[in-house]
Amino acid sequence: MENSEKKQEKLLILVVDRDNDIGKKTGIKTPIVGKESNLEAAKSLALADPEESDANAMFGAIKLYDELVSKYGKENVEIATIAGSEESGYWSDEKIRRELDEVLKKIPSSACIFVSDGVTDQLVFPIISSRLPIISVKRVIVKQSESIEHTWLLLGRYLKMAIFDTRYSKIILGIPGVLLTLIGILYALGLMNLPILLVILGIALFIRGFGIDTSIANKFRVLSKFISSHPLVQLRIFGVISSLIILLIGIYSGYIGASSALPKNVQLPSLSEDFYYWLGMLPTLAGQFVLGGIDLIFVSLLVIVLTYAIYYIILKNMKFWRTVQATVTFIWLWAFLKRVGLVLVDTSGMTFGPHVIMLLTIGLLGIPALTITFIVTRYLRKAYAPYFKKTK
Repeated sequence: MENSEKKQEKLLILVVDRDNDIGKKTGIKTPIVGKESNLEAAKSLALADPEESDANAMFGAIKLYDELVSKYGKENVEIATIAGSEESGYWSDEKIRRELDEVLKKIPSSACIFVSDGVTDQLVFPIISSRLPIISVKRVIVKQSESIEHTWLLLGRYLKMAIFDTRYSKIILGIPGVLLTLIGILYALGLMNLPILLVILGIALFIRGFGIDTSIANKFRVLSKFISSHPLVQLRIFGVISSLIILLIGIYSGYIGASSALPKNVQLPSLSEDFYYWLGMLPTLAGQFVLGGIDLIFVSLLVIVLTYAIYYIILKNMKFWRTVQATVTFIWLWAFLKRVGLVLVDTSGMTFGPHVIMLLTIGLLGIPALTITFIVTRYLRKAYAPYFKKTK
């Protein structure tokens, strides 16, 4: 059985058109398998663009196919052409990988001869070698006349590509065009001189050199994905960002409150010089921080809890009841810590002043309040179970 499978394997002559000039210029779909199909495709591509290097690579592969068939027999050699896509990078390479797998399903091959135009060798090698061994590489390079006339014709071809091919024109013409327009406007307004020109060119080179423009473009793609994402995803992201902003403002307000408790117009000792001074100031500073920032800090917590409450109730998720419990817990903690702050900054010296009594009252009332909340939400959880669904 193994011997029969080995006999079925063939030597594959493979042509890879990485930017899919075949499909773009002739409309022929790849993969193209077999000599006749490849010959027709090569003729069509050569007629569509006589200067196309991929057409020459295909003709070179057909010639090599005929040579190997005469030596090893038609049953042991096959030829195929695959293509990537106009989008360079991952998408093109992924299409090449898929088409190569499709070819190998039709033609089980033990090795291949890679025929190329010499441009995409290093880019395509890893994809092919990950599927089957490459035993030989044949580069088909179009011979150019060394005369000055042909050199100018070749130069004209590349200039035409730079002007009319959008892949190159937006870099070769577009970016310099923007810079020249900006410089011209500044000259017209009398704002341009050599230092400013150097600064503009330097900033442009800096942005491109460090890939800042690409980074900004990626950020805009992320923002566009957020704008077009599901409303529930937008709700969660908006809630988290809003909560974080309010939290930072609350921490800053607490810092301002604590700073206001320090003596004014007095040279304060450092922590290493007078540790006990700062230890004595700690209750007052902590109390002022709590009083200055506790309200906004707990508003930020309630915003995120409310966001998730709406999120869970729309999804009919049982975790909604946890947000109800968290809301009651946060309200009790806010009232308790608010009284703690008042106790810390109280300078009356009374052991059981009104703030201490209120603190003890809130603390004691919080235990039954939280207990009742957990019992009631547990009952409601069962009562409204048909509406909600459990998550695994």
